[in-house]
Amino acid sequence: MKLWEYVDKNVRLVLSDGTSIVGKVIDWFDGYDLDGYDEIVIDDYSYSESSIKEIEIVKGEQLNSRKEV
Repeated sequence: MKLWEYVDKNVRLVLSDGTSIVGKVIDWFDGYDLDGYDEIVIDDYSYSESSIKEIEIVKGEQLNSRKEV
């Protein structure tokens, strides 16, 4: 996945455990010097590329915070 393409966009994540997260991606980290996986940041939470099952850009209303649905 090219997680850097989602920075400053509203997204919906589906994690490998089935949890759905909707929020604005505020940053991403290259996993090379961390745990090996790239990560994206929504609010104060980071999500590893290995835990993301699905990601899509959400159009419409601006979201300012992370929300589990």
